[in-house]
Amino acid sequence: MTAIFLKYMRALGLNKAELVLIPQAGIIDEWPDGLFEAEVRVASFQNGYFTALVNRVGEEEKLEFSGESFVSSPDGRIIARSPKGEDFILITDIDLKSVESSYARRLFFKDRRPEVYSEILKI
Repeated sequence: MTAIFLKYMRALGLNKAELVLIPQAGIIDEWPDGLFEAEVRVASFQNGYFTALVNRVGEEEKLEFSGESFVSSPDGRIIARSPKGEDFILITDIDLKSVESSYARRLFFKDRRPEVYSEILKI
């Protein structure tokens, strides 16, 4: 999953995304604590955009979805989070101007060579 995730996250950044929404149906204790969040935060930082992970919450048959949706800024910080196991509408302000001034857009993108990996830009 990680390689595919990174491929699409990079392609979205190179195609100038400002906000990436990730719908998820993550169950409690599916991932080691903090692992998937770390991947999303790093993708935000490396690609210079906001990321909003939106997770289900509640029980369905034998599964219990954890909730814990969050929003990550272009510098990889969590700027909003919903509580674990609760129905919650997560609302936060984002400043899209910070996308262009992000580390990725100012420093990383100038040295990227998308022609070398042009196939991943086709999403």
